Amino acid sequence: MTPMTKAALLAVASAFFFNLETVVVKAIEGVPLATIVLARAVGQLAWAMPAFVQDPRGVMRTGQLRLNLLRGGLSGISWYMYFLSFSMLPLATATVLSFTSVLFVTALAGPVLGEAVRWRRWTATLVGFAGVVAIVRPGALEVGWPVAAAIGSAFLGAGIVLTTKMLARSERTITIMFYIGLMTTLMALPVAWPGLAWPGWRDFGLLLLTALCGPFAMVLWISALRLADASVIAPIGYVRLVFAAAFGVLLFNEMPDMWLGFGAALIVGSALYITRREARVARRKAAPLVAAPAIPPQRGAAAESAESSAEGSSPKSR
Repeated sequence: MTPMTKAALLAVASAFFFNLETVVVKAIEGVPLATIVLARAVGQLAWAMPAFVQDPRGVMRTGQLRLNLLRGGLSGISWYMYFLSFSMLPLATATVLSFTSVLFVTALAGPVLGEAVRWRRWTATLVGFAGVVAIVRPGALEVGWPVAAAIGSAFLGAGIVLTTKMLARSERTITIMFYIGLMTTLMALPVAWPGLAWPGWRDFGLLLLTALCGPFAMVLWISALRLADASVIAPIGYVRLVFAAAFGVLLFNEMPDMWLGFGAALIVGSALYITRREARVARRKAAPLVAAPAIPPQRGAAAESAESSAEGSSPKSR
């Protein structure tokens, strides 16, 4: 099996488990949202625990404590909105709206990172937001809390991507993951505590899946990115929409309509264009440095950016 084929399979598997997480959230009945978020946060923290046990000081060592805490705080709030949207909206609709995180990243890259965003990316961004309007259809479809939560989660997901880009310049991946888990757990525990109770075995199993699916999907996505260029792998992530539509029809009797298909085409198309455009610009900037002495890359930088996009997505990733 070639590295490209393996990377593609890992990316598809990652998309499947990201979707499985949202299916589980939608299937859980009678469990408070705060408890679901707490399970996800504990799962995130658990992935960092083996490294923490071996070298606690090394994992916690950071020169960007405030930014790490902000990054974790954005994840905590985003997860509440993300899970709320998937629990109340059709799976395909919530998934498509989560893809708008890429559009928000473009809109915020200039003021936050000082990046030059030219007219092509702005045009693609506006086309993507036109897709949101097509899906929501103000006046034809009630724009309630679930839709607002989906778009709010995507907006915070953009903040997650941008803060991760800043952290990845100096921080180790495991350090960033640890502070995400720590911060989200500390945020979710006080909210979940008053209604915390031992669930039935069915709901316990679903909560366990929630805790495991998201981090495991991220690991698969990171592994795919290590085998192939992000500009090649990123489009495969949109197979999540296929899984979401299939799960919605088979498990929840959710039939996508024409407007969802039209809006999804605009959003996914614009996101793909932005991804390819950014990759092309990055290659041009890197070209003059080919003959320069190699600088060791920051471990996990690309992986963390990808993880952030899924979570706002996903994370998301989400």
